[in-house]
Amino acid sequence: MTAPGAEQLLVRRPVWQALSDLYLDTDVDALHARVARVLAQSPYSLDVLWRILRDEVHPALRYNLSGVAGEWAGFDPGWLADRIVRRLARPRWRRPFGCLFCGYPRQQWRILAPLIQRERGAG
Repeated sequence: MTAPGAEQLLVRRPVWQALSDLYLDTDVDALHARVARVLAQSPYSLDVLWRILRDEVHPALRYNLSGVAGEWAGFDPGWLADRIVRRLARPRWRRPFGCLFCGYPRQQWRILAPLIQRERGAG
């Protein structure tokens, strides 16, 4: 994935922001329905949404899962977009790779995917 262009950025930002809620230092179970609603309204397929979570949001925010007092109020949208875009702008070989909490996005996706499908089916 390369850094998104200006038009794509406008569409992607709400998706990034919704997915970032999964990385707050709080009980995220209550947030799944709202996150799924935002994702269902996006133009992205389930496959693309999964890749956005796994390859864009998770690498940018995974360290918040290990903090003693991580962010709990919400990530600033501008900061979040800048962090993701800067990472995506690097050549793939220069992006830090690590498996810190690598099961977390899969765990969250198993919950979100059916909720997104249900939202899209209802609309």
